[in-house]
Amino acid sequence: MKKILILCVVILSFLGIASCNQEAIETYSGTDNIYFSNAVYPSNGAGAPLIDSTGFSFAFDKEVVTQRIFKIPFRVQGKMSNVDRKVKVSVDPSSTAVAGTHFTLPENITLHAGKVVDTFAVTVLRAPSLKTKTFTLVLNLEENEFFTTKMQTVVTNVLTGKTMNFARFKLSFNDNLSQPLGWYEPILGKFTSKKLFLICDVMQLNPEIFTKQLAIADISYCNSFMKRYLADQKASGNTIYEDDGTEMFFP
Repeated sequence: MKKILILCVVILSFLGIASCNQEAIETYSGTDNIYFSNAVYPSNGAGAPLIDSTGFSFAFDKEVVTQRIFKIPFRVQGKMSNVDRKVKVSVDPSSTAVAGTHFTLPENITLHAGKVVDTFAVTVLRAPSLKTKTFTLVLNLEENEFFTTKMQTVVTNVLTGKTMNFARFKLSFNDNLSQPLGWYEPILGKFTSKKLFLICDVMQLNPEIFTKQLAIADISYCNSFMKRYLADQKASGNTIYEDDGTEMFFP
């Protein structure tokens, strides 16, 4: 009796496996929708904010830096392909940045074979006009023979109230250096870009360190170090002047 019971269990198990193999596995059958990845998936891992726009400044870059490469990720909702597929991206009329003057785009943008997520590079040019104005580049994903944009294009974050666009991405940029958060005027004196970059060159600091609040002890050390440097330079006949012709000074 026990052998018969075991045999029945084995037979039923085989029948179950055969039944599962015969059932059709449901697969994605919609169109292949293209969208900007960072509006759905955080760029820096869990907890990072979702974005459909961002910006940066050349202000803390040395003058030898004439351009920056900014990579924008995009993703497909749909099937992976074993061939390259072209992606259509257009510049929105609301953009204030001018092609060839402030930016360039690749001639062809491609979702490469075997990928569901890829990037394309925007080359941002350090034009003189960025010194006085912030420019924006708004990019739209468009339908073509490979992709649609039928994925919901706009969603509102219920917690922040921010509206997110899946098919539009805005990049803002300038070259305007204003007094940063970490510059404490009672210790460092009047802010000038020449003074900030001299501090960083002499003390081998990354200029972006001044974008955050600094400890008073660190700022005081910077003051005493630079006062000695200016005094030594002056004693050797190399007085340091600001761009307006006045002698550089630390309180």
